Amino acid sequence: MTPLLAALWVKLRVAGHTIASIRHQSRLKVAVVSIAVVLLWVGAFVAFYAGLHWLQKFGLDPSGGGLNLGRLLMGSLLSVLTLALFLMLTFSNVLIAFSTFYRTREMAYLVQSPLPVHSLFVARLAECVAFSSWASAYLGSPLILAYGLVTDASPVLYLAAALVFVPFVTIPAALGAMITMLLARVFPVVKKWVLIAVAGGALLAVFLYLRGKFVAGEESAERILSLVFDATSRTQSPFLPSHWAAHGILTAAAGRYAESAFDLLLLIANALFVSWLAMLAAGKLFYPGWSALKGLDQQRIRPLDRGLLGRVDTFFRALPNPARGLTVKDIKLFWRDPTQWSQFLIFFGIMAVYIANLRNRSAMLDVEAYRTFIVSSNLGACSLITATLTSRFVYPLISLEGQRFWLLGLAPLTFRQLIWQKYWMCVATTAVFSMAIVTLSCIILRMEALPFFLSLYSMALVNLGLAGMSVGLGSLYPNFTEDNPARIVSGMGGTLNFLLCIAYITAVVAGQTVMLQWERLVSRGASSAYWWTFAAVVAFTAFLTALATFIPMRLGLRNLEQMEF
Repeated sequence: MTPLLAALWVKLRVAGHTIASIRHQSRLKVAVVSIAVVLLWVGAFVAFYAGLHWLQKFGLDPSGGGLNLGRLLMGSLLSVLTLALFLMLTFSNVLIAFSTFYRTREMAYLVQSPLPVHSLFVARLAECVAFSSWASAYLGSPLILAYGLVTDASPVLYLAAALVFVPFVTIPAALGAMITMLLARVFPVVKKWVLIAVAGGALLAVFLYLRGKFVAGEESAERILSLVFDATSRTQSPFLPSHWAAHGILTAAAGRYAESAFDLLLLIANALFVSWLAMLAAGKLFYPGWSALKGLDQQRIRPLDRGLLGRVDTFFRALPNPARGLTVKDIKLFWRDPTQWSQFLIFFGIMAVYIANLRNRSAMLDVEAYRTFIVSSNLGACSLITATLTSRFVYPLISLEGQRFWLLGLAPLTFRQLIWQKYWMCVATTAVFSMAIVTLSCIILRMEALPFFLSLYSMALVNLGLAGMSVGLGSLYPNFTEDNPARIVSGMGGTLNFLLCIAYITAVVAGQTVMLQWERLVSRGASSAYWWTFAAVVAFTAFLTALATFIPMRLGLRNLEQMEF
């Protein structure tokens, strides 16, 4: 057996044992996760099918001709989706590759083993592809199925989608790995102020570019469709891998199998080429970058009273110990890991850029129904970002204590103090960004007092509920043997946490949307019914948040108190 096959075989064996260990998990947890996974997939399929079916009917030619604008628009939207997925996969693979290549304990043994660097890289690249793309396959399959049923496409469509998926997700994985290795090689030898200046300049350039692209004037309804086609046509460049994937799927649905096969072969060839380039880059960059990062960790001196991190302790003097010491520790660990704070800032930065461009008002924003719908959509987007960050960073906090967790058991604090410190730190961190974004969107849209209050109230509850589920379930299902956050989040407990967060957000956002769209859902004269319903929605979301907070926290606390270390 070659070294590469041996490395891959080990990963397959580990994955098999992980799957087999499910039988030792709580039956309730397995049942809840399984049911939630199925319901989420079915819900996504129903939503996609309803939306695509509406587009199909909307685009029918009234004269009875063969032109169907809906199908054209669906094809354009598929190109937009694949391009967005390509960009998100590239970004996520940068973060996953950094954790997989440089932050796991096993890499200290693998770099000293007789395993060739290219075999080590390919094995790790396959792991990055698996971690970054499984969610895309899970959420993309109902979309492809819905598109095929709506358009009465040939079954070859589903085969084509399955074939193009693997080479399509391999390209951003290889690109992300190359970017990670380059950054790991450059960071230790470049001055910090140079990195800050370059990052600031890049963010400013992106903001100015997006600001110019998102300028919207007073457009008439007749021009909206042409503007949509003009915007989506920019995503259909023949030089983009996303276009090859989308075009391969659409041509297979249309019965043009030769064109679909050409796109598939084009994707495979480019995936192999980019992977080969990444493997060559690994031979030059990986070992020097890994050694430089380890040396940087050993050489860095962090005095207590110097630098921003050295003065963090003085910022929290009002907090009593031990909460103060735990908060300072978590903040320092968070800041010293660029894969965490960079993702945090980028997610909320993109959302802030979008909100800031709402001031480029169009005529549709003068309609109250449209403005309230935008506010509810902004709340949903901000809540999903918060759920992603709490699932990615807050859920693994207890598990990342690792084999050192017994030290916390001997410290002069209770487990109750520990988990509630994690909870309030999470709430304080996410609320600063999420509440500011929701407030900014309401101000720009000139919302009235009632929807303004309801948006802030819902966002505040979302911060409390998501923190409770992430900290509580992270304490209920800890994994002290794993030091890679991506693997911890991908486990059964992490999957359960994310699915419950999605269900909770759906309930809160649905309640706000019903109240803001009340006049369009029921008769305008039911004022007394409106206020009774408003009070019921406010009370229900508060009760749901209390359940989402205290039940997981209570279960997690009981689990930690009963564990033996």
